[in-house]
This record gives sequence, structure tokens and C-alpha cells, in this order.
Amino acid sequence: MGKKPSSRGLILATAEEIVANEGVASLTFDKIAAASGLSKGGILYHFGSKNDLVRAMIEQFVSRFETGLSDLAAEDDVEVGRYSRAYLRATFGEAATTGESYDRLGASITAALSSFPDYLQIVRDQNNRCQDGVENDGLDPVLATIMRLAVEGMWLAEVFQVMKLDPKMKRAVIDQLMDWTQPDTSNSKS
Repeated sequence: MGKKPSSRGLILATAEEIVANEGVASLTFDKIAAASGLSKGGILYHFGSKNDLVRAMIEQFVSRFETGLSDLAAEDDVEVGRYSRAYLRATFGEAATTGESYDRLGASITAALSSFPDYLQIVRDQNNRCQDGVENDGLDPVLATIMRLAVEGMWLAEVFQVMKLDPKMKRAVIDQLMDWTQPDTSNSKS
């Protein structure tokens, strides 16, 4: 049996569920209280405002991705391209901390950032760390950046339902990107 989450953890988990299913606009302390069984006062004890809660959600979202990325990188025995492979895998939901529900939440949080511009810096900082990681991964930094941009574009297109690749094509693209992260193929022009 798993460890019972703290009240703060329960609030965040409940808020994430609401946002993933209904969007940030639907997030209210009343809804969180009803869904979590906590009092509104208990929620306000941990988060003085909706903005405080959204900030904590964004920070947790970023942390979850970076934890998954780090875990995947730690599993990889090949140093060159390790970070880029982990980045690709984490983005496509292969980390324990990422996946379909993470993607739904990511779409809602990404869309909500336009309403919370002060929190964009949290995401910018993460993107700077990720870019530094791919540029210093032992691969050609331009190729590594192209791969990162490709995976980001695919992720954004899918989570915002702008485009959905045929599963065979998506797999072929992911496989090609992964091939390019291998030290012996990263400099080929295929």
C-alpha cells in the first residue's frame, strides 16, 4: 500500500486532475475541496491564492519532467547522446513521471501560461537547462538542437491536437531521431 500524500500533495494532485481534465479556467478552491475532501480553509493554508497554486503546479510539472529525464539518462550506459536520448524518451512519455496524463496537464499548463506571464520564467529556465544539456551532450550541437525542436514540435502538435501523425510515421520519426543520438550515426547526413 502506497504512502498517503500530504495535504499539500493531495491539493496539487487534485488540482492537476482538474486542470488536465477541464483546464486551468475550471480550477477553483471549491472544486479542489469537493474532490479532495479537504476544507477550503485547509487549501488556503497551503496556497494563499490560485496564483500560488498555479505556480506550484508549474514548478512541479517542470520538476517531474526533469526527474524523469534524469532517471532515463541514468539508465543509459552510452555517454555521447545520453541526455538527448533521455530528452526524447521523456518527452514521448517513456519516463515514469511522464505519459498521457502528464501530456494532458502539460497542454493545459502551457495554454495557461498566457494568463500567468510571470511564471513563464520557470519554463524558460527549464528550457535553458534542457538546451544546455543537448548542446553539451557530445553530439553536434546543431543536430542535437534540431532533434530537440523536432520532438518539441511533435509534442506540441499532438497535445494541442493540431496534428496527429500516423502511428507508423510517428514511430519512424522517433526511431530516426533516436538513431541520430547514437555516437556512430550522429554526424551522418542521412
